Amino acid sequence: MYPVYLNYFCGGKKIRQSTDIRCMVKDWNPNANHGIGELRASYGTDYRKMNQKLQKLLRKVDSCIFDYVEQNCNISPDIIRSFISGDDRPLRADKGQNFVAYALEVLGKQYKGHKIKISTYGNSVSILNQFTNFLSEKEGEKGGELYVGNITEELVRDFVTWGHGRGRKTNTVKKYLELICKICRCASEEGLLCKTSAQAIADIEMDESLDEDDNRTIKYMTIEEIGRLANINPDSLTKRQLEVIDMILFAIYACGLRVSDIITLRWSNIIWNKQVLRKKIMKTRRYTEIPLSNDALEILSKWKDRHKDFIFGLLNDGFDLRDEEKLKKRRNSITSTINKSLKKISEIAQLNKKVTTHYARHSFGVLALEQGIPTTMISKLMDHKTTYVTEDIYADYLPSSKKEAVNNLKFYPRS
Repeated sequence: MYPVYLNYFCGGKKIRQSTDIRCMVKDWNPNANHGIGELRASYGTDYRKMNQKLQKLLRKVDSCIFDYVEQNCNISPDIIRSFISGDDRPLRADKGQNFVAYALEVLGKQYKGHKIKISTYGNSVSILNQFTNFLSEKEGEKGGELYVGNITEELVRDFVTWGHGRGRKTNTVKKYLELICKICRCASEEGLLCKTSAQAIADIEMDESLDEDDNRTIKYMTIEEIGRLANINPDSLTKRQLEVIDMILFAIYACGLRVSDIITLRWSNIIWNKQVLRKKIMKTRRYTEIPLSNDALEILSKWKDRHKDFIFGLLNDGFDLRDEEKLKKRRNSITSTINKSLKKISEIAQLNKKVTTHYARHSFGVLALEQGIPTTMISKLMDHKTTYVTEDIYADYLPSSKKEAVNNLKFYPRS
């Protein structure tokens, strides 16, 4: 049995590369197929299948050679050999450069050119090590095999989720995202990554609610700002923007319901006769019961006939909430879309702040405390693990109450 070879001529040199098909000399017809050759029927019952496989390989190599010559006007024997072996890197805009290796090269040049400090360089290398670990853990993908041109918005979102899943704080993961965006921008400027992909990655907004109980990221709306949002002129907004306002207001009215629970909220979670919401909270995995105010019930009434399963229609009917990986991806995508709408809504409502889904939960927490609801009650309504969590998060937002509490203390009898 002898291997079947592909033969090309380039620059007066013969390029001979074997394929994975082998046959006897008597089974090969060198004159068939216009002199290209093909297997005879004596090869066996699958000779037609093998001939199709050879022709497909030949067409692919010929196509790669044609495209390469069109781009570069000439070609070398080594390039043809790479095409025969199935390596299409010479045709790629990124020439098959590894993303992490490229990023290290960019950082190295910036450091040598005194554009970044040694601390920035070191931190960036550490982040790239984390990115390599992420790629190594990703199913079907090994660290070190990601080409520059193959990085996608979805992959970067998965990296963000991966960072949060390992306990990284929002500010830390933001630095992950900033570095990846920076490298992608450089790659786009050099023509190694398409501009559309680079822009999609740059447009990714951090889902701050992933770390919503971090007291360093407390952002909320005042009563006046919530009122401005609730009473905004509907003629100035699109239908989708009006729907987003309903979702954010409902999250506030429903005791600071997390965005993950807004997304997964079903009609079956609403107990109308008792005016409560019963749901397994996505973050804590505990069942909780939340009383629904008249404002919350009014919003639900508006949505009653719009969707059969999930109240706000953010997930398709029948979506399997047990598929955690798929849910994470949908949640990140949905949250990013809502935040983009909220950015525009904030401008129209003249709130002087870029409201995100993160604001709803903290708006309820801060305003409930300011209006005298006991910390223990707020802790239960917001599904905090303990009252210590509530106190730790919101204590600094009640300076007047603290001062009043200290002034009312008595350490000796007074006349």
